[in-house]
Amino acid sequence: METIDEALAKRFGRSLVHLMKLIDPERRYSIDERLGKAWDALPLQDQRRLYLYLLYRKWRGEGFYGTPYEIVTNCHPYPTDWNGRPLADRLMRESKMVSAKYQGTFGIYTADEARVWQMTDITPRN
Repeated sequence: METIDEALAKRFGRSLVHLMKLIDPERRYSIDERLGKAWDALPLQDQRRLYLYLLYRKWRGEGFYGTPYEIVTNCHPYPTDWNGRPLADRLMRESKMVSAKYQGTFGIYTADEARVWQMTDITPRN
């Protein structure tokens, strides 16, 4: 027998399940119709931006605030300029990094960030 979460995941898509595993690994919250509709209302590009933003917050040891619904509806993600950050050396070894321009300013970003935020003047760093 499938759980309500599994049934709603089929309805709203697996990407919401991945988001929930990231922001709520203890499963304190369940996927409900309101959350599913809010997630589905986001364009795919915005879903990717939100997921990357939250993933990198988690890597940096920063917490999440609010319920999953509040995160999906109120969070305003932005790319992380990794230049000079403590995890930059690790990321250089484990990920494709680029120098790129975001909103008129150059920085060091992951290749994924450069792609989903549609950055320009991209130059590989590793």
